[in-house]
Amino acid sequence: MLKRTMMMAGAAVAALALAACSGGGGDAGGDGGGSASGEVIKIGAALPMTGGLASFGPMIEAGYQQLVDDVNAEGGIEIDGQSHQLELVVRDSESDSNKVAEATRSLVLDDGVVGLLGSVTPPLQVPASTVAEAEQIPFVGTLTPVQSWLAGNTEGWNYAWNFFFDEDEMTALQYEVADLAETNKKVALFTDNAEDGTVFNAMWSEKAGEFGYEIAYSATFPIGTTDFTQYINELKASDADVLMAQMIPPDAMALWKQLKAADVDLKVAFAEKAASTSAWPGELGEIAEGTMITDWFLPGDPKGEELLEQFSAQVGKNPEATAAILAYSAAQVLVDAIERAGSTDPAAINDEIAKTSTMVPSGYQIEFGDDHASRIAPVSSQWVGPDTQQIFPQVEGISLVVPVAGLQ
Repeated sequence: MLKRTMMMAGAAVAALALAACSGGGGDAGGDGGGSASGEVIKIGAALPMTGGLASFGPMIEAGYQQLVDDVNAEGGIEIDGQSHQLELVVRDSESDSNKVAEATRSLVLDDGVVGLLGSVTPPLQVPASTVAEAEQIPFVGTLTPVQSWLAGNTEGWNYAWNFFFDEDEMTALQYEVADLAETNKKVALFTDNAEDGTVFNAMWSEKAGEFGYEIAYSATFPIGTTDFTQYINELKASDADVLMAQMIPPDAMALWKQLKAADVDLKVAFAEKAASTSAWPGELGEIAEGTMITDWFLPGDPKGEELLEQFSAQVGKNPEATAAILAYSAAQVLVDAIERAGSTDPAAINDEIAKTSTMVPSGYQIEFGDDHASRIAPVSSQWVGPDTQQIFPQVEGISLVVPVAGLQ
């Protein structure tokens, strides 16, 4: 854990006036070059500030920046008796898997970051992790399902680390949530051809029988699909009561509008990935009402509750706010490792990340296994107005609203 108590947002950040660390991040204050005493230590992230996943970028950045602000307000990181301020460098990946690799490489070679933070979803997280491996710079990511991320490097990661939920547990959660409603047990799948879409389609299909459900229809399509007419017609013919979708936000928003126009009657509808930010009700209005989405926050940690209040004031109490807390948590894991290493040497930082055993503000204990992953427990929430409310695990006084109100 950090050796300081984290401060509230808005604390003044000390001026970042000294030279930045050299690329590759040699030992601070040591003989190996890199950051000399008092120099700024840079960490960086390539985030989707534009493009199809742009609704995620700003709040992930906000989480990272808040951790940096909190550390700097407490005096920075101490290495060899000298305090070093942190600086977050963000480059726009444009939600493009090729550009995220270019942006990540530039953070290392041009900006001289000593550690990298992740983005969101496998199409962005895997290329960034691959660059971290090639440049041998420690990388800590989240907001990317574990199995999809591991599949991005079958030989195993060395410098990249990821904590998030495992797809097995998530797919079980969704069937458990569907059990809260009276349905005909028929499920329709809508998934795009991204890595996570492919993985979830397969796993939803494999687990259906285990939970007593039948896959009545499965639609797969390219990212960027805007006309879902043929798929909706097949959905209606299937008589499915439950819809499980894994899509990028613009595509899913188009689908939901077309579902509404086609008078599709659904008891339960999940819009994974797509409905994770306030852009969902912001774009869809009442159509968003009742949509189910996986969340990643367990209440109880004092810093987490403080951050939830802070970020919820900006975007509402929903997975977008909790994504910022998860980002804060990832930055804490990286910065803690730098401080424990007492060095900006990449290998030393990487070794300390491997030893991580800490409770983060998101409410999870982070400990990485040999596969460089730490698995956290997902929860399921439902959109009600501008906020979401936790449905499963069940909370006293809150129950699943059935049918999907926005599609009625």
